[in-house]
Amino acid sequence: MKIALLQCNSVTGDVAGNMEHILEDVQQAAAAGAELCVTPELALCGVAPGHYLCAEDFAEGCRKALDHMAETLKGGPALLVGAPVPSVYASGLLSNAAVLVHKGTWQVASRKIYQGGQSGAQGSGPDAEDSRYFDKGISCGILTLGGWRMGVVLCEDAHSEEEAFWKTRYASGHNPLMELVQRGVDALIHMAAAPYSEGAQAAGEHMLSHVAARHHVHLLSVNLVGGNDSRVYNGQSLVFDPTGQLLARGKAFEEDVLVVDTAPSAPGGASSGGKAPEPLCASVEEDCWRALTLGTRDFVRKCGAEKVIVGLSGGIDSSVVCCVAAEALGAENVTGVLMPSPYSSEGSVADALSLAQNLGVATVTLPIEPAMTAFAQVLAPGLDLFEARPGDTTFENLQARIRGTLLSSLANRAGALVLNTGNKSEAAMGYSTLYGDTVGALAVIGDLTKTQTYAVARWYNAHKGEQIIPQQVFDKAPSAELRPGQKDEDSLPPYDELDPVLEDLLLPAAPPVGDNSSPLRLEVRSKLFMAEFKRRQEPLALFISRMPFGAGWQAPVAGRYRLP
Repeated sequence: MKIALLQCNSVTGDVAGNMEHILEDVQQAAAAGAELCVTPELALCGVAPGHYLCAEDFAEGCRKALDHMAETLKGGPALLVGAPVPSVYASGLLSNAAVLVHKGTWQVASRKIYQGGQSGAQGSGPDAEDSRYFDKGISCGILTLGGWRMGVVLCEDAHSEEEAFWKTRYASGHNPLMELVQRGVDALIHMAAAPYSEGAQAAGEHMLSHVAARHHVHLLSVNLVGGNDSRVYNGQSLVFDPTGQLLARGKAFEEDVLVVDTAPSAPGGASSGGKAPEPLCASVEEDCWRALTLGTRDFVRKCGAEKVIVGLSGGIDSSVVCCVAAEALGAENVTGVLMPSPYSSEGSVADALSLAQNLGVATVTLPIEPAMTAFAQVLAPGLDLFEARPGDTTFENLQARIRGTLLSSLANRAGALVLNTGNKSEAAMGYSTLYGDTVGALAVIGDLTKTQTYAVARWYNAHKGEQIIPQQVFDKAPSAELRPGQKDEDSLPPYDELDPVLEDLLLPAAPPVGDNSSPLRLEVRSKLFMAEFKRRQEPLALFISRMPFGAGWQAPVAGRYRLP
């Protein structure tokens, strides 16, 4: 039996567009002889639809799409599509379901179980968000097609390192996968929407291979691809034979139609048409780069924009963001804005211009000294009301806010989005100015530490085979250049010391990095918690780590971490 995994990039809420896209993929798969096509979870309506599900006509629109697909495909292959359908348990609720479209009709083949039930799931991620809107559902379903008994699982947990999805027991007491195995199936079809994070693909492949071999079944896992707000889905759909051997892997960070043949006559019991599995990315940095470019491209385009504005300081952060933007959207859609102050070094301005020239990005230079002078004059009567404090950063923060205003104003005129250039190390320590360098629609590297940002930048230059990001950008000490001679290390620990402690605090390891009560660890932890109020007001960041801010991370804004 030939089965096609449709690794599609759905736009959340665009049921009409997603429907047409899926039908095009089915047509392509049918031309290759596919008898069954399978989409990722919620492919019809898009992942994490949230309150779209509460709109009166949304569920009806999904039903009409299923009706149309059934009519269109009545003479074609069967389609197993992820879609919301009315609950059979609770009036007014929907179920996250796998729907079989076949021979001119459609029916629910499987419904998803949520660990947190109708009142909301514990934890974080797409499952926790979706559980607020979907009912608990029932266990997994079995469909019979072409003489095959196939168990259908809707599950995001297969790529979780902490808890192998085949061992998960839900609040209802069910273990979906084991229930299917015990009922007897020839194959398991896993419809996923698993976001990218470092190391998740390798862990997921190991787990799925184990499942296939342990229970001696074919296992086909189709995963979503594309950017959806903060999350990026990497695709890389998988097919394993009953020995656990990997037969096929879909493209990474690209749409794909992966056709496999489960015929017993094929070597190993299945075949991907003689095509070797798509390779994994060669390095963590390449994975990260592809996730950032895909996430940026989809965020901008799915928001209905084409152009972006990037503030260029001559530093590593803005350099990497500008490179990502040019790769994702085309250099012609990126404008770099230089906003030197009296404290900006000539080298920084030259480095920013050199980067833009290497990328083919247009630039504009807007010196901010006149605005600084005007603000100082306007503010003077008000500032005179307050006594100056040690460490007063009023005029340093003012520079950042002037720059934020200029970027936002240019974006208004151009109909563009501002890409924020802050990194995770700065966000963690509160090393930013609200309404200044925190402006932007998307924080492209907001989930990369400073150390990771340098690593991605070095990989990018090596990948391009030339020094796109000037060497001087790597060589100089990081600085916001808000006062003469300023360096980041004036306010923060050196990044090579800060980042390992930060990562350990966000995702505790055993044993912890260094002394648990060392001055450095205590300083980092204190600043980390104190900066939560800033992070709540920063733009969306593209998630690439296992613990990004704004997802699993939660800390009080009005709190004080102090122990006896």
